[in-house]
Amino acid sequence: MRQAEQLMNDWMRHRRVLQEMLLLVGDEHMHFKPWDGAMPLAELTLHLVQWNEVFVKMVKTGDATPPDPIKCKTMADLRQAVAERTERTKAAFASLTDAELELKRVFSSGFEGTGKMFLTMMYDHEIHHKGQLFVYLRMCGVKELPFFRDYR
Repeated sequence: MRQAEQLMNDWMRHRRVLQEMLLLVGDEHMHFKPWDGAMPLAELTLHLVQWNEVFVKMVKTGDATPPDPIKCKTMADLRQAVAERTERTKAAFASLTDAELELKRVFSSGFEGTGKMFLTMMYDHEIHHKGQLFVYLRMCGVKELPFFRDYR
């Protein structure tokens, strides 16, 4: 198995849980935020999925252009946006070669590293914000949450 495929499979074990989590919350909680200055639930979710797509594309092309904003009016819209970004990110992952994972890239802030390092950062980004969303959902009253990672 190629390195990129293995990294994608590991990442998808977290993304599938995120998608399951979004099924547990209704429209009334889209704008929930646990403290002043926090990103609302929908915005945090979009931040997560959009920037992770940027990370993978940056490894491929070197371009870390910020994503275009997405507006979601309902949880169904949000779930659809997550599904679409997940498929696009998977497609970008599938196009990566092992050589691209070893290539040095420079992030917009001047941060430099290999493609593999940036994919590790993307993975950590997914885990960090998904963990925040676990807390958001608990605070919204969700009692039954999926396990943190899909081990299937």
